[in-house]
Amino acid sequence: MKYYIFLLIGIVSCACGQQAVSITPSDYLDQKEQNEFKYSIIRYIDRLPKKATEQTKFDEEFDEEYQNRADHAELLYYYLDKKTGETYFAISKIAPSLTLKKVVTAGKLKKDANGTIIDYEEEFRTWKIDQAELKIVSEMLFNKYITGGDLSPFYTRNANGKFIIEFPDENVSYNKEKRAWISKLDDPLKDYYKLKHPAPTSDNE
Repeated sequence: MKYYIFLLIGIVSCACGQQAVSITPSDYLDQKEQNEFKYSIIRYIDRLPKKATEQTKFDEEFDEEYQNRADHAELLYYYLDKKTGETYFAISKIAPSLTLKKVVTAGKLKKDANGTIIDYEEEFRTWKIDQAELKIVSEMLFNKYITGGDLSPFYTRNANGKFIIEFPDENVSYNKEKRAWISKLDDPLKDYYKLKHPAPTSDNE
């Protein structure tokens, strides 16, 4: 299996007691709250609508399109650090591919007393992942992330020919002020611009 070595790493990590907290979204949020959470960050995670700019993407005219995108995204993992008040998340989206594949985005945020996001950062985005491998790879990476583990071995330049984490890399990094991935060479999300979402089939897809 393509990611067998990483499965072994995950098993060893769990055996060593790497993580003793829940990362299951339903342990923190009911379904309505999960949907609201996805919608609250979809403008950062997903591409711009056709007529939108970074300055206008929060305008009401784009609400429906972003809601559709949030509905098609899946909140894979969620963790609230009560000591820091930071919420960690991992969300998957359908990626352009001949077969069903998804990309996973993981990051963290903090809200004020009114529920406004005051701090937001994405830690990594994966390459396209087959459904069969999605849980193995994303769970292992997320567990490492929330426990302060080193993710650099899974960057493309260090992964010995494996395609695990696409961003960051030597050309693409995350800008917290702009809340966006910034590339030195080109738009890092250009491959997703022509993607059309299919009609939703189930909450678990």
